[in-house]
Amino acid sequence: MNTNQMIPGVSSLKKMNEGLYISQKPYFELAHEYLELKTIFFPNDFMDLAVLLFDLILYPIWILFSGESSLMDIFPLMKCGQLWKDLIRFQELSTEVWYWKFIVNLVGGPWISTNDLEYHTLVYADAMTRLSCV
Repeated sequence: MNTNQMIPGVSSLKKMNEGLYISQKPYFELAHEYLELKTIFFPNDFMDLAVLLFDLILYPIWILFSGESSLMDIFPLMKCGQLWKDLIRFQELSTEVWYWKFIVNLVGGPWISTNDLEYHTLVYADAMTRLSCV
């Protein structure tokens, strides 16, 4: 990216958007949801990763094959179901964010930057918002 490049005007954005048919979405809300789920599924601590793997895979298998189920097993299974639902949503959002990066790079963006890689998704959300508003 050229560091001297400024944020393009409306007419330039319209030219960039021709043929792309970018729809208006709540890009920042999706980016925040992605970042929240990313902290769950890419933990910084090994212990958090071990607990995640235990909750997603090992504990449900143990409940199913232990032969001794109790009423209290419902709560960990509900947590497991929610984690799998969140994991599927995270995969959907990862694909969406990849698409944003592809489109924004295709039109010569992004036009703003951040030094924090954790929030780089918001840069692409900003670019997609700019492209969808014209």
